[in-house]
Amino acid sequence: MLDVVWESHDPGYDVYSRQYRNAIFYLNEAQWNEAEASRRRVVKDARDEIVTAIEQAGEFFAAEDYHQKYLLRRATGILQEFQKIYPDDSSLTASTAAAHINGYLGCNGESSVLEMELPNLGLSPQMQARLVEHVTSSCDRFVGLTCPAQK
Repeated sequence: MLDVVWESHDPGYDVYSRQYRNAIFYLNEAQWNEAEASRRRVVKDARDEIVTAIEQAGEFFAAEDYHQKYLLRRATGILQEFQKIYPDDSSLTASTAAAHINGYLGCNGESSVLEMELPNLGLSPQMQARLVEHVTSSCDRFVGLTCPAQK
């Protein structure tokens, strides 16, 4: 998991606000040791100073519902379909299907997994095609994917 964290952000980017900082949170000494060991590996290969913090976890506060599923909220047609299924923000935020689609919209995941799960995400064939069109035109890893709903 720590490898994914380090690969998923720029550990040398110092953000302007505490709420957007890069951080790894640990719960116990064993996790702290693992986080520090992973940091040392990253430092060896880094060209810039590493500013990602390693901090003891405290009380967790989820962002407000309207801050969740950012990319899905920008995909108007797909969002409108999901709002019919999940009419309030908290149910949309808790939706696993919405989380998957939000991830795909951000170019995360694998094309074979998307192709397999697309029919089960609750989207109409038209919105399935829109999602596939978006990821194939925006995301290198999805080039060549075709929409199962249109086969």
